[in-house]
Amino acid sequence: MLNRVGDLLLELHRGCRRQAAEAFPGWAMALEREVIPNSAWFWGSGCEMDGEIIVHSFMFDNVPPESMQTWEQYKHLDIFAARLVEQRNVVHNFTHETLRSAEIYRPFYHQVGIEQLLGVYADKPSCGLSDSISLYRSDPATPFSEEERLAMQCLVPHLIEARHINYLEHLSTGTQRAPQQALAAADGKSIIHVADDDFVELMRQEWPQWHGPRLLEPLAGLGNAAHRYIGKAITVRFVPVFDMFLLKARLRTPVDDLSKRELEIARHFADGLSHKEIARDIGLAPATVRNNVGAIYLKLGINNKAELANLLSAWAAD
Repeated sequence: MLNRVGDLLLELHRGCRRQAAEAFPGWAMALEREVIPNSAWFWGSGCEMDGEIIVHSFMFDNVPPESMQTWEQYKHLDIFAARLVEQRNVVHNFTHETLRSAEIYRPFYHQVGIEQLLGVYADKPSCGLSDSISLYRSDPATPFSEEERLAMQCLVPHLIEARHINYLEHLSTGTQRAPQQALAAADGKSIIHVADDDFVELMRQEWPQWHGPRLLEPLAGLGNAAHRYIGKAITVRFVPVFDMFLLKARLRTPVDDLSKRELEIARHFADGLSHKEIARDIGLAPATVRNNVGAIYLKLGINNKAELANLLSAWAAD
């Protein structure tokens, strides 16, 4: 079992960037099925706001399409789903005997072919995101073992992390990403759907009490105008991609403190133009350009054109 888990983890992290976002859950769960045999599975992702679980997306395999509507009718009876939420980040093994003793068994679980259940509700309190993953077996005589439960306990954090990597990789395809940047994805209502750990850490530097999943007021709504937020500690740029926004965050740098005019002069000077050429292009006296270049060097803490070009290149990459 340990060898199979190790092989799965290796394949998961090697291949997660190559999968299309919509295909990733099916691809990842097919790998898991090689380690923990099952007849069906469910994977839902979302967030928690004001005590309510909001589902962003879900996918299931070999479960009747109408099962979600059926579950909605009987979810008030689902003591197993409630237990997963109460005891988070722990994989639970509900056997056939346990399932059939509950009121929801006949109208839902038995009806859709679920006789054994291995499930977890995994949350990320740092930003309010959550994932619910369950494996099912239709044979009442084949329960999941304790070894399989422990294997799933090991695999779940890697599955979730790989999903975040996959989704952010998918959104950032075709856009530049500087090495120091952290990424997240948010919808038009300023709700985070996925975020890497570095993004959460940057948000905390600007707003120590932030726990997600909703972006705070200085950021909320900026995406609709493709704006950049420049704060005390960080900057965040919104890039519209499909029906989402890719958020690129990084620590604030001295370049962010340059005025619009100073940035224009700095770019021209880094490109190799002389003081006279810059003055002619933007309508200033050469002496004024020279003074501005001196002020720019002072603000950035540099003393030559090569350093200026490097700083501007890194800044532009975000």
